[in-house]
Amino acid sequence: MSLSFPGGSDLELLEQMIRQAEDVMRGLADVQAGIRQVTGEGEGADGLVRARADGRGQVTAITLDPRAMRLDAAVLSAEVTRAIRAAQDAAKERTDELVAAAQARVTGLAAPLDETFVRYRFDQLAQELDAGADEYDRYADDLEQDAERAARIEAWLEDGQREIEAVTGHGRAADGRIKVVTTVYGQVREVVIEPRAMRLPSRTLAEELLLALHRAQQDAERQSRQMVSDALRELAPGESFGPDAVDEWFGGVLKPFERPD
Repeated sequence: MSLSFPGGSDLELLEQMIRQAEDVMRGLADVQAGIRQVTGEGEGADGLVRARADGRGQVTAITLDPRAMRLDAAVLSAEVTRAIRAAQDAAKERTDELVAAAQARVTGLAAPLDETFVRYRFDQLAQELDAGADEYDRYADDLEQDAERAARIEAWLEDGQREIEAVTGHGRAADGRIKVVTTVYGQVREVVIEPRAMRLPSRTLAEELLLALHRAQQDAERQSRQMVSDALRELAPGESFGPDAVDEWFGGVLKPFERPD
């Protein structure tokens, strides 16, 4: 017995949902553009040390007033750390606001299709599966293996995320006279300026600090990507995972500053 579609109201609702989904996607694109414009400012040592971060938490500038060079190296290290953290926190706060606005848009979607439409689609799918039962059986083993692999990956994600979050990146500059440690999310954990580095001009020291910071962030990301790559090979031996697959899982495990891309 053939099934007839249960009425036009569900089609209208479906069209409405599609239109609203398109509106949401446009809104998300606007949010992404907004995040790219976000900047956070932070300072230390009564304004003698300044830092700026973007919407992804990346530090884009460090500025040292020449008078900051009169500070003790350990004190300056602490003030640079404080300025960078403040800049990253300010950028994250603004980014969180934009992400919250995007999530609010999603809640405006229409309610799910009603039970009549769902039952109609279920019955239709059941008929299609019954007609293709022979073909389905041929793939049953593959589907079971895929399900088992997915379960292993899902189980790893919880423990794996904790392991990745424990990663720290280390960066050096100025011939090792500057050391920076960051979390896997790119947030600065420690800045060490050796006394010998205080001989550098303030502008040069600021540039070397920024270089060490970026190297530390790159180191943390490299380590975490390697962990994801190793886990994928262990969970699904014999399969090849290219950069795109690693990027997909890496992005799923880590969401620093709610990265939009």
